[in-house]
Amino acid sequence: MLERHEHAPRCVYRLADSLDSILAACEDLLGQPVEPIHNILRLELAAITHVLQARRYIEEIDVREPSLVDECILFLAGTAAFDLGHLRSARSTQPQPAADQSISHDYLIARQVPLHVLAELAGAMLDALETHFVLYGDERDAPAATSAMHHENTNDIAVQLWEHATTFGS
Repeated sequence: MLERHEHAPRCVYRLADSLDSILAACEDLLGQPVEPIHNILRLELAAITHVLQARRYIEEIDVREPSLVDECILFLAGTAAFDLGHLRSARSTQPQPAADQSISHDYLIARQVPLHVLAELAGAMLDALETHFVLYGDERDAPAATSAMHHENTNDIAVQLWEHATTFGS
């Protein structure tokens, strides 16, 4: 059984905060009416900003546990579409929702990654951190960072990521 570390490096706490902010932005986006667009853009930009911060904090982590390394790699691969170079050059052919609709789980953040996939990635990464480090006081429960949005099988998410990744260059 893995023993949780009582003292995590500062970058782990910052990463956890960024992941939590990603989950909050995804939750705030879900169900929002498409109009007025400035509300959607504000929340979407918040999610993108926190993804970019999380990616930077992951690079600072000294990971020695294979399961944590695997989760970091999955998060980095799943959020590669948020790389600034990719965002500047990417074009999406999938239409965004009509003005009379609201944001659903399939809404594409930055017209690249479905909302539910981003929430799954952030939640799984946060769960992995909570498995290795005591982040929030003396909680001894099993990690449950994503109970609201984390309900799919991880293999399903990996398949969706692979299918989405193969269309990046197309």
